[in-house]
Amino acid sequence: MLDNEMVGLVLVSTEGINGTVAGTEEVISQFKEFLIEVADSDIHFKDSVSELQPFKRATVDIRSEIVGMKRPDLVPESPENQHLTPTEWNEVIESGEPYLLIDTRNDYETKIGKFKGAIDPGLKSFGEWGDYLRNSEIPKDTHVLIYCTGGIRCEKAILEMQEQGFEKVNQLKDGILGYLAEYPEGYWEGECFVFDDRVAVDANLAPTSTYGICPCCGLVGSNKVVCNVCNQEFFTCDSFGWKGVCSKTCKDWRDKHPL
Repeated sequence: MLDNEMVGLVLVSTEGINGTVAGTEEVISQFKEFLIEVADSDIHFKDSVSELQPFKRATVDIRSEIVGMKRPDLVPESPENQHLTPTEWNEVIESGEPYLLIDTRNDYETKIGKFKGAIDPGLKSFGEWGDYLRNSEIPKDTHVLIYCTGGIRCEKAILEMQEQGFEKVNQLKDGILGYLAEYPEGYWEGECFVFDDRVAVDANLAPTSTYGICPCCGLVGSNKVVCNVCNQEFFTCDSFGWKGVCSKTCKDWRDKHPL
């Protein structure tokens, strides 16, 4: 099935299974049935529709952690650990009670969107989360709200916070994507980075028309230019270093055929 009719990335670990796959409705339905049959616990599925094929191949990757935190010892013991539904999330924001809102994602993700008023820790990798908390001087009795793309990262982030003594932490159930599915005009600002060829989705979960992956550095960029070798449009970051070409192939051709 994976080789012929479905593409995407599936991560398998002692922590569980996570992934994003794309295919026809029939194939995805068959894959869900297969996972339910072989799983020892409940599996939560989130569906979305895209006319763009978001993956080029099918990959199954076995890892020590679903999200690399360098803390394989932190494993959720229950599927429920202080979750707030999108509605409950809004209720806290609108309550007038004090809280602190923290984005647990990496800085290249927060660059293009985050919740209104959220703190961006400036993480280069998720492995920095524990050190950020230790150095943040956030009072342990502060009501903290945390969120991530689809909710998976927060399942580990909240365990680190609880281990460090934070007394009242809530995580957003199903993450940003789950929130936008219910509240596209809510408290989210900007777009949401996703780890496939869509690059990002807007508040209506439609593939972005604003951002792309810079071919030089591999990070997200919003500058749309035309390659001066193959004439294809592409996106670059602000510090783009290839000077007008969209790929290493075009760069090599230009280097061999200088104007």
